[in-house]
Amino acid sequence: MPNKPLSVPALLLLAGIGAAMPAAQADDYGTTTTLKLGSGLSNLTLGWLEIPKNMINTSNQTNVLFGISGGLFKGLLHTVGRTLTGAVDFLTFPVPTEPIAHPEFVWQKFSDETSYGPAFTSGTFKDPKPAPAASPYSKL
Repeated sequence: MPNKPLSVPALLLLAGIGAAMPAAQADDYGTTTTLKLGSGLSNLTLGWLEIPKNMINTSNQTNVLFGISGGLFKGLLHTVGRTLTGAVDFLTFPVPTEPIAHPEFVWQKFSDETSYGPAFTSGTFKDPKPAPAASPYSKL
């Protein structure tokens, strides 16, 4: 059986769905996917900059000797992480999610530690909500 092209009602349905999308969502989609594509491509190609970044930051936090050795090892690990997450972001850029690596680009917030999206955290949050105060009458 030969392949049938999309019928006119199906094309009208697709056009109607596309026209029904609010302009704010279209801008947000375009901005999010462009950021994800750009950060994915830059992290894929420039992930190796994590090595000098971590050597400098570790030297500033401790001493030069440990900064060179420990920073090199830490930088190699973050190079692999940033390059792989860059590849994932580059391949999945049409899906409107935030980039995995934070900061999004290796040169942003150079003194901050690189972290990887919420899917890769150990269950801790940067801004946890405080526990509600216990009422003195709650134990009665």
